[in-house]
Amino acid sequence: MSPGPGVSGHDRRARQRRYGALAAAAAVMCSAGVAFAPGAGAVISWPGTPENAAARSGILESVAVQPDPTLIPEDFITTAGYRPVVESGMLINPNGDCSSPVPLPAEFDLACKSHDLGYDLLRYAATHGQTLGPWARQTVDAALERRMHAACDARENPVSRAQCQVMASVATTAVDLNSIRQDYGTPIYEPFFEHSGDAPSPATLTLAGLGLAAGLATATTILVRRTRIRRTTLAHVHGPDALDGMAVAL
Repeated sequence: MSPGPGVSGHDRRARQRRYGALAAAAAVMCSAGVAFAPGAGAVISWPGTPENAAARSGILESVAVQPDPTLIPEDFITTAGYRPVVESGMLINPNGDCSSPVPLPAEFDLACKSHDLGYDLLRYAATHGQTLGPWARQTVDAALERRMHAACDARENPVSRAQCQVMASVATTAVDLNSIRQDYGTPIYEPFFEHSGDAPSPATLTLAGLGLAAGLATATTILVRRTRIRRTTLAHVHGPDALDGMAVAL
């Protein structure tokens, strides 16, 4: 599929990155309430106590290019209930997944599982009374973002790749906002939906859920509009046949 007259491959990739950044910015603006609302039980500040050496080592292995699973402490394996494994060069929680209210691209699966492992190591350190500094959660979140975008780069179709990049930006923006709310401390689970009271009642969106839903809706609108404009332009310049292969699912 031709990118159109006068558009180089470099310019096309730069444009796709800009669209992803725009979608992420929209998610940030729509989720502003999430960033400024303190999370329930959030760690407001890091006391600066000695860090847990085993957890620190585990975090570094979870983001390493060639991780060594034998460096994960045995008592972590007992506490967490699973043994981390290496898959496609990533040290992961084999039972992890992408916790998201909307489906994410399948390529993100391993990045999410590695991110889950990193968060479990942060909790492990906290249970030993030796929490890790903000650097640890920032490192784990940064690895998630890097790996999601790298997974998108493997897509050959430029439109599909752009869609994937947008979803990576939105997903990692939501993760970043939640980490900000929790002051980059020990991760605390906050459900997208919650029930009020002990008696059965309709589920209501949490504040975090409202912000994320708004951000996802805005980013999706931008993506759909951008795709429609590109389809119209290609059809006008190259004819209807130029649209073949563009309908690629996330």
